Amino acid sequence: MQTFYTLALLIIGVIVANIVKQIFPRIPEAFILIVMGMVLSVTPIFNHFELEPEFFMLMIIAPLMFIDGQKQSFQKIRDKFSVIFLLSVVLAAATVAVVGLITNFVESVWTLPLAIALAAIVTPTDAVAVKSLTSGGEMPSSVGEALELEALFNDATGLVILDLALSVLGNQSLSFVGGLEHFIFVALGGVIVGIVGGMLIVSLRVNLNLHATNAETTVIPIGLLTPFAIYLLAEQFGVSGILAVVATGIVHNWEASRLRLSSTRVQLTQNTIWSTLSNVLNSIVFLILGITLPTVFQEVQKIGRLGTLALVGVSILIYLVMFIIRYTWALREDGRHHAGFFTFQNQDEHNFYSRIFAISGVHGTMTLAMAFSLPHEIAGHAFPYRDELIIIAALVILISMVVSALVLPRMLPKSTTLYSDKDIEHVRNKMVDYAILQVRDTIDEHDIREALTAQLQSQKGWGTDREHISQDYEELLTETKEFIISYIHGDYVSATYSVDVINIYDKIIDRLKIKSAHLQHGPFKQFRKYQHHVKHLMRETKWHVKHGGVTPNQRRVQRDRWQKAQGEDMLKKWQDTHTALLALNDDVINAVDKHIDDILRERLDAKRSDNQHIDLVRKTLNRYLANIKHDYSKTAVTVDSELYMQAFQFEYNFIHQGVSNGYIPQAMATELYNEINQAQTLQLQQQQQLETMTVS
Repeated sequence: MQTFYTLALLIIGVIVANIVKQIFPRIPEAFILIVMGMVLSVTPIFNHFELEPEFFMLMIIAPLMFIDGQKQSFQKIRDKFSVIFLLSVVLAAATVAVVGLITNFVESVWTLPLAIALAAIVTPTDAVAVKSLTSGGEMPSSVGEALELEALFNDATGLVILDLALSVLGNQSLSFVGGLEHFIFVALGGVIVGIVGGMLIVSLRVNLNLHATNAETTVIPIGLLTPFAIYLLAEQFGVSGILAVVATGIVHNWEASRLRLSSTRVQLTQNTIWSTLSNVLNSIVFLILGITLPTVFQEVQKIGRLGTLALVGVSILIYLVMFIIRYTWALREDGRHHAGFFTFQNQDEHNFYSRIFAISGVHGTMTLAMAFSLPHEIAGHAFPYRDELIIIAALVILISMVVSALVLPRMLPKSTTLYSDKDIEHVRNKMVDYAILQVRDTIDEHDIREALTAQLQSQKGWGTDREHISQDYEELLTETKEFIISYIHGDYVSATYSVDVINIYDKIIDRLKIKSAHLQHGPFKQFRKYQHHVKHLMRETKWHVKHGGVTPNQRRVQRDRWQKAQGEDMLKKWQDTHTALLALNDDVINAVDKHIDDILRERLDAKRSDNQHIDLVRKTLNRYLANIKHDYSKTAVTVDSELYMQAFQFEYNFIHQGVSNGYIPQAMATELYNEINQAQTLQLQQQQQLETMTVS
């Protein structure tokens, strides 16, 4: 149960943080998650929480690195291998060496291996954190790609160097040749294990995809287990598990390209799963950082004020040194290796890109995980200055995040898009309304027409201007009520039905209320609405109890008694009037449907997309006119899947026409095409499930 509560609290934290992000969109998501983690740290489960590195690496980092690896192709890795090596290995190693030497000089009581261990801990960067801190800014694509490729492998570089430093601390000896051999074995071995293991798993998945009758039930679970299996296998051989899962992810990118247009259902499903899992795990990373910080702060209190100020000074110095190294590295690049990343059109632009690259060296939870991985004892003695190293690592993380959050949004140009959320909502609403009108013209049966319309309307996102919708709703309902009254007193109805029938129906329509409480603001108005319903129900119940008509059998007896009390002529007249009222009601339903469709068509011709009130009026009248028929049947209306396919085709046609005419950008069209594809896929799956249940 402990594990269940832990996972539940983490997921709740992610959900709450996403809600808060909607309320405060200007605050970087990473900081919201960190604060949310600090809130969770007061719960009994996370109180005095200390990160377990092995669990963190296996359950969080391994799948994240696997996902990142899947975004890279063999061709890209081959073409940019020298860049990746320089950024992830050479730059990382140079940073560790310089930071280690300077830290050892400042903290003279520390040994050099201890300073190198700290440098290895704080060197890895986090590209995901950068994206979270620069939302709303336009990161140069070349710099963004450099940051991603750097973060893809420098975690492993830091881990290997940390392992070497700990070996020296434990054995009190250092062999350069031995250290280099160990580095090559761990790094190259991890890549080999990842490639071989990935190829075997991919071969299995490809065969299952091509030959299994229900491939998704085996292929997707295998995919979910892959990063954990590869990581554990690599660690069992004593090589880098991080590099292994990255290599396996790259191999799986090859699988996706091979099956690009086959096994689409499997690929769509697993893409959705991995995308969701990536977002959740990235959020959990920052949550864990926030949960861990209170434990770090407790250690700070033990050190005292002067000791804390000294550690803060060292942390700032380390951050500045790493900034200078990154800036100098990018600034002095002559273009032979990084030509695709740092532009050389002019010196000012080159300097700007170099500063962006340097400031974007944000450190994340991997740094904290490596810090907590330091053993409590080494060579039979307590690990020296372990608490101080953890505190410095946490401070470097916070400094890098705060500086990036403050500086990058001011340096980067504002993110520009060809369309806004309101633009796509405007086009989406018109697209759905267009499809609704087109498909309604092909359906004769009212119930099927309305069921399909309601389903298609769900593609829209409802606006928040409820007061405006309420006003339009009441105006249209009033106008439609007047249309019905005019219709039933028109030539066709007057020639078809008696005056008594028309007058009775007129009175029924007159009872249609225009005000709609569910569209009005305020809990008091909602309460008055429910209070009215309760009073009405109590009056009906009181009358039925008084006249002995509580149960269905009693009401049937009452009805039979009333019919016997009437004469045959009177009963026949009543039945004829009732039949005529139902026929008139059907005529009104058809007339109202055409009237509302015409109004919607006119608004679409006028390029209006704010048509939510039309659907609300349609639903209100459908309910009211159904009540006239006393049609309380709860039988679900079955809509043929072919009608949905027709509707989706009309939506495709609308978007295609908009692109051809130049008023729908291609990027927006792509997004809408994806939405239609997803809606179509979901509808087909639901239809298949319904047919299966019907057969069963």
